[in-house]
Amino acid sequence: MIPKEQIVHDLAIVYINNKYGIDVTGNFDVSISEGNGSSSGSIASEHLPDVKAPKIIKVNTGEKGIFGRDKKQKIQQGYLVDDIFAEMIRDYHVANMRFLELLGE
Repeated sequence: MIPKEQIVHDLAIVYINNKYGIDVTGNFDVSISEGNGSSSGSIASEHLPDVKAPKIIKVNTGEKGIFGRDKKQKIQQGYLVDDIFAEMIRDYHVANMRFLELLGE
């Protein structure tokens, strides 16, 4: 028999995969009239950022530039996926606990 912990883990992974999987949006229309068909539409998909894609922010340098504006410098502050991965981990733990509760009922 499969241990309850393995079932809970697998269900939590399915949930995370569904929530953070590829996001596909768009529309597609097909029309057929007297044996002739035509179609039109657009489909777009969104993926998670690359694991090594840097998160770049602008910070003030303390210097003044043209027209007295503060000069800014771009610096790396972690990676684009850091916040997403942290949310995924939180969601995994919450889903895991919820599935464990449901299996206990």
